[in-house]
Amino acid sequence: MLKALTAASCACVLIELASTEIVAAEKVPEELVGSWLAEDIGGGGVIDDLQTVLEIREDGTYGGMAGCNNFTGAFSLTGTTITFGPTAAARKMCAPAIMDQEQKFFSTLREGLTWKIDGGRLTLTRPDGTPVMLLTSMEATAESGGVDLTLRIPGAGTVDRQTVRYSCGGETVEAEYINAGAVSLVTFSIGGTYIVASGIISGSGARYAGGRYVWWTEGEEATLFDVTKGEEDPGVVCEKME
Repeated sequence: MLKALTAASCACVLIELASTEIVAAEKVPEELVGSWLAEDIGGGGVIDDLQTVLEIREDGTYGGMAGCNNFTGAFSLTGTTITFGPTAAARKMCAPAIMDQEQKFFSTLREGLTWKIDGGRLTLTRPDGTPVMLLTSMEATAESGGVDLTLRIPGAGTVDRQTVRYSCGGETVEAEYINAGAVSLVTFSIGGTYIVASGIISGSGARYAGGRYVWWTEGEEATLFDVTKGEEDPGVVCEKME
């Protein structure tokens, strides 16, 4: 069983639903619709590798992943002011730092906010002009490509690279294993997330950790764990493909 840094979770559901105005689809600006990744909340930044995502939909509802829990609700628009209605969210418990960021995120959405989009970035501000949240369009990020990174490993004479294809819950994943001297890495993309994980001590098989993820290989299988989901997370089982 994966020992994560999270607290025990439960399947309770937060009942905080109330009647709120649903904005007609044609009244939601096209540029506002989409998935937005939080880069800063309340001027305190965000936790690296923890995705807090706000989805704004054309039917006047919103939702996403706050960091630990999924959530949903409805919003209203008046000009450039967006008012998020009461939120319904699961009540799973994660590590304190994750829960703290999630609470700040939800608290920010309770305010009447002014929105502005500039170059794929959504800024939410208070009526007095104080920015309270900065988000980036996930669609724009996916289309922007990436950058090359070169690492020099002292004492390493050669680099061994091996690519293995896996079937992970119906999704094909190509994992590249990179070994140079004492450094062991694995890189891959799954569910739209790019992961770089470094080898760590393991009692059996090979285990890699990067950000919120653990990639554990044993025999012809690999399992991807998300440590924010708690100790009972069974992980995503990936079977090696020929």
